[in-house]
Amino acid sequence: MARRPRCIFVPQMRATGFVLFFLFNFSGLLMAQGGELENAEHPFIKSFTLTVQDGTVQVDWVMQGGSSCDGNEVLRSTNGVDFQRVHRLNGICGDPIVDVPFSWRDGTVPEYNTVYYRIGLGIDGFSSVKSVDLIQFPGRSHHFFPSPMSGHATLLLNVQNSTQVDLVIMDALGKVVLERNGLTGREHQTELPYAAPGIHTYIAIADGRRFTGRFVKE
Repeated sequence: MARRPRCIFVPQMRATGFVLFFLFNFSGLLMAQGGELENAEHPFIKSFTLTVQDGTVQVDWVMQGGSSCDGNEVLRSTNGVDFQRVHRLNGICGDPIVDVPFSWRDGTVPEYNTVYYRIGLGIDGFSSVKSVDLIQFPGRSHHFFPSPMSGHATLLLNVQNSTQVDLVIMDALGKVVLERNGLTGREHQTELPYAAPGIHTYIAIADGRRFTGRFVKE
């Protein structure tokens, strides 16, 4: 009787073991997300939320597992690409059995920006990237920035996004250097490439309200 080759079952066993290992870990990842997949790319993060409060951003996240990482870091960006560390919590950043909540308030957020955040988990990588629009009007109804302006500037009005706006900008002599009618919304980009340097005045009419201010063009 011919002898059966000994190696015929070895690749099959290795392949089966690999498949079972992969399925076990993949199913564990889905279960760790509680079926919501709120942060599908990192199984250690159960939830990660941003809340705007009085000109600050409240950063809340909950760790599940993650007992191997040394320290949590909050990273911030204004373009969604280049992140800088703005806060760090030292020590073991999770627990293998119970969920561990963390919270931190960012009180130095750049105004009038879309701000991006993610959580750094040491050698275990990063959370997803979440963003929030921090466009608020504390104590004012309109805002023109930057001033002085050298290229383009932004006028923000405390109106609804569906509101129609008529905008006029005049130089120091009262000459109209920009006039736009029928604009919509609260945010308006402006450029004055042919206007002379100096103090300028803007007048915006929206819903019967008059918004007036001055700025400097370089």
